Amino acid sequence: MNIVDIIQIGLLILIFISVNKSMIKKGRLIGKRSIVVVIHFLSRLIPKSNRLVVFGGESGQGFRGNSKFLFLMMTKHPDLTCVWISKNDRVVEQLRAEGYLSWKHHSWRGIYYQLRATLVVHSHSINDDFSKSFLGGAISYNTWHGVGLKKVWGANKSTFSYKVLHESNKWKRLFGKLVVRTNQANQNFVVSTSERVSSYYPETFLVPKENVLELGQVRNDVFFTHSEEDREIPEWIRDEKVILYMPTHRKFGKYEKNIQLVIDFRALSEACKEMGYRFLIKRHMYSSGEIPKDYENIIDISNSSFDPQLLLKYADILITDYSSCYTDYLLLNRPVLFYAYDLEEYLQKSNEMYFNYFDVTPGPKVEGFSDLLLELKKAVAQPNLYKEERERVLGIFYSKENQGQVLTKQVDYIYKEILGIER
Repeated sequence: MNIVDIIQIGLLILIFISVNKSMIKKGRLIGKRSIVVVIHFLSRLIPKSNRLVVFGGESGQGFRGNSKFLFLMMTKHPDLTCVWISKNDRVVEQLRAEGYLSWKHHSWRGIYYQLRATLVVHSHSINDDFSKSFLGGAISYNTWHGVGLKKVWGANKSTFSYKVLHESNKWKRLFGKLVVRTNQANQNFVVSTSERVSSYYPETFLVPKENVLELGQVRNDVFFTHSEEDREIPEWIRDEKVILYMPTHRKFGKYEKNIQLVIDFRALSEACKEMGYRFLIKRHMYSSGEIPKDYENIIDISNSSFDPQLLLKYADILITDYSSCYTDYLLLNRPVLFYAYDLEEYLQKSNEMYFNYFDVTPGPKVEGFSDLLLELKKAVAQPNLYKEERERVLGIFYSKENQGQVLTKQVDYIYKEILGIER
């Protein structure tokens, strides 16, 4: 046996090991998914209580957003038991300390409440916010967490759901659909904000057209009211002139650029000092790069627990890119700048979009930092420059009846149409 034969045998052994590892891994995944499918099906057999509602949100990691406000109002109903399910110990401890019912998703009590609940109210997917295996027999009321540009779930070609629905192999498609079904409850509703948005929600969330409810986003009620929660925002943010920079993620960090490569912090600081503004940076969790701490008018609040909607409420100008936060901000009709420094790359490599980006971004779109500063100064001097465009785009994302407070009408709908009880 010569050296070539030895090398060939070695390569064959490596290939065999690699293939078998892949098969074992694939087998484990299929086994795990099969167990989830079975438990999800069996959970339908558990009797439900129409006076028990479980809530969740923020991918199980936080207590905020649309589902939070529904929870706070519905806990006041004397005939309802409302339980917040979380994957985060801190959230559970916080809510219990405030006198609310809250349990971890995998705790015995958490499992019990998920199995027995008639209704689950959430802001992301059932898989993200709860233990999906236990919710097969429930009704899902998905408030979602933003009205944005990017395609998700069944409409996005890179997702498991989309690939399953378009799988050519009928047996793989059949099993895949059973797995996809575990991401839904027995009956599923999703909340929309306008007729245009409703038009693509059935494909996105895999629900019948009649189960898309145009009831708005309750988290935006904070724009039109004042409460104790406003005090959670520091007084200097509430009282001073503020520019808020809130960018989105790039494919969960895959295409992120170091923030120091896209922002000249010295020039930004000088411009803000000249204009009399503070510059707040609320980065996405996948962002990279350090923000210098030696500029007093540039403040990084990325790790703060401030409610993003309250930050929007007190921001005089918003800078973003492809984030859905600007569609909510349009309700305030204040200047929005789109710092799309990687526009071509993003449109080619990141999430697909429901809209033509240029048709629904009512404000200057800049790719260079020097242009951003010029547009920023222009927005300070002429805040009404894009006013009509903002109003036009607002009408696309939010119907007239959803451009104000919507919490009460959503709770009324849940009580009357889903739970069948009086307020």
